[in-house]
Amino acid sequence: MAHAEKHPAIGRPVNEEARALRRDQILAGARACFVRKGFHAASTAEISAEARVSVANLYQYFQTKDDLVRALIDQDLAGDLALVEAVDAADSFQQGLEVANRLLASDVDIMQDSCLRLEILAEASRNPAIAAVVKTADDQLVRALSALIVRYQAKGELGGEVVPETAARLIVALYDGLFCRFAFGISDSESLIAAADSFVFQALAAVGAPARHIA
Repeated sequence: MAHAEKHPAIGRPVNEEARALRRDQILAGARACFVRKGFHAASTAEISAEARVSVANLYQYFQTKDDLVRALIDQDLAGDLALVEAVDAADSFQQGLEVANRLLASDVDIMQDSCLRLEILAEASRNPAIAAVVKTADDQLVRALSALIVRYQAKGELGGEVVPETAARLIVALYDGLFCRFAFGISDSESLIAAADSFVFQALAAVGAPARHIA
């Protein structure tokens, strides 16, 4: 009986740290290729060349381009959750938004990341498997944001009439839309992020809470 050709199994790595670095190297190459050429036009050979690894080595880590996209979604989710944690660690919700604003403004890869986010959302509209991964990541981010809103409501900083999950989904939609606009070459990303942060605070703040422009 003929057996379907399979790519080499990953196996047990000898050096976990080196393996993690190589995985990140491949993902950086995939990110650059997907931004430059799009998901379908970027070949595994091009991704391997960009990452400076062999095609065989790439397949040891990622068997398909869908696997690469899933890993990139996980990377982006980790970054988003880190921003939520930064807001949570601040002395107030407004100060947390200011911290998140500074982190985003200092991100030199924000344009590339915005292009990739748009590419992934486009692929999710055509590919049910990727759509499921995007939804899972989206739901995880919404849960984290909802919990954050609940905590600041308990402190009296955010309005008690706000429905946490609904507000969280609207916040995710706002920033997703904003970052997708950056992919079109909008240059004043820093001021737009600050305006979005101020908008979010004004929408969620408890009546009578002190407010100032977030810069």
